[in-house]
Amino acid sequence: MPTDIVTERDLDAGIALLRLAGRLDPPLLNAAVGKAAAECPAAVVVDLSALRAVAVPVVGFLPVLSGQVQQTWGVPVLFCGATAELARDLGEMRGEVALYDCRDDAVIAIRAGMPRWACEHLPPDPLSVSAARRLVADSCAAWGLGRLAERACVVASELCTNAIQHTGGAFDIMVSGTPIFLRVGVRDGSAAPPRIINMPGTSGAIVPVGSGRGLRIVAGSSTHWGCTALPSGKIVWALLRT
Repeated sequence: MPTDIVTERDLDAGIALLRLAGRLDPPLLNAAVGKAAAECPAAVVVDLSALRAVAVPVVGFLPVLSGQVQQTWGVPVLFCGATAELARDLGEMRGEVALYDCRDDAVIAIRAGMPRWACEHLPPDPLSVSAARRLVADSCAAWGLGRLAERACVVASELCTNAIQHTGGAFDIMVSGTPIFLRVGVRDGSAAPPRIINMPGTSGAIVPVGSGRGLRIVAGSSTHWGCTALPSGKIVWALLRT
C-alpha cells in the first residue's frame, strides 16, 4: 500500500497536521512536510499512527527532516502516534526528534511554547482591510518585528482586497512569525488561483486573475509568496524574512 498523506490546517492553533497512512515513503513525506512548512504555520505535526509498515529505516531520516525544516523555515516539526517499535528506535534521539504519544499531546506542547500566531475571520467589507492591517501591525509590535510592520500591512491590504473583490465572501487573515520569516496569509472560498501574466514592461510580473497590480505589490514587498489549494478554497500567503 503506497503512502497516503492528508494535510489539515487548524487556523485556531496555527498548526498544519499531516496524517500518514500506508508504507512510509521518505521523499514523499519530505515534500509534504516541506510544502506545509513553507506556509510558516506555528508548527507542523506529523501523525504516524496509521502507518502499517515501515519500508526503510527512518531513525536517521526523521531527525534530518525535522532539522532541515527548522533551519529553512524556522518551523518546528513534531511527530506523534508512532508504533511501539518506531518509538523505541527513536527513543535515544529524543533530543533531535519531538515525539509524542498522540496529537493532543503535541498540540499542548506547541501551545505551551507560546507560538506567534494570530487569525481573524472577517466579512467581505472594505472596512475589513483596516481590521486586517491592525491585526498584522499589532502582531508585529508584540513580536518585536516592528521594522516589518509597514511592508506586512501592505501585503495584508492587497491580499484582503483581492479576496473581497474576487470572491465576495468572508475570509480569514492569518499572521505568524518564526525566527526566520513573518508570514501573512489570507484564506478565501474561491478555488481560482492567482496566475502569472506577461504584460508589456513588467517582465512577466505576477498579477491576480482580473487585476493588474495586486500581487505584483505583494511580490515586491515579500521574500516569497505562494498559493495553497484547499478542499474549499485556497490560501494566498507571503513571507517576509525577519
